[in-house]
Amino acid sequence: MSYIPKIKEIKKFRLRLGIEQKELAKAVGISTNMISQIETGRANPSAENFKKIIEYFYQKSDENEMTLEEIWATPLIFLTPRQTAQDAKKYFDSTEDIDVLPVLNNDEDRLLLGQISRVSFEKYLEKDLGEIIIRDILEEAPPTFPHDTPKTWIKPILQIRKSCVLVTKDNKITGIVNFWDYFNK
Repeated sequence: MSYIPKIKEIKKFRLRLGIEQKELAKAVGISTNMISQIETGRANPSAENFKKIIEYFYQKSDENEMTLEEIWATPLIFLTPRQTAQDAKKYFDSTEDIDVLPVLNNDEDRLLLGQISRVSFEKYLEKDLGEIIIRDILEEAPPTFPHDTPKTWIKPILQIRKSCVLVTKDNKITGIVNFWDYFNK
């Protein structure tokens, strides 16, 4: 899951990545004049050429950009299904930086089951938190991305308030990136 620029955004992305029209034209296999026409809205690229343009942009952004592994929050704080809401409250009370707690099956396998968000958790605060089991209040899981994913690929997701992405390495959840991690690095 990554952001794919619209045709009208090609010029903006090209300039942001420091790519000359001539370089992009050569990479895609079309003329510099055609790139100019596409950027000014006088022509549309074929589906194949549009795909090549986007792939080249991601290749170039990958070369110069931080990856999720470089910005994730460490250590990974998570809950397991058998813990209680009281455990979640302890984490949420310990810092304002935690908006979401992933729920993993255990520390060894680290398979993602869902999440508990601070916002949704507030409705349980009037109840006996020691009696509420995490598996009974699970929310839908946040998206996951490989550890070597370029940082900018997750920006659209993190613009949603109180969201996060989980980072995987060797098929295990190994990190979490939230809005503050993204914009502070």
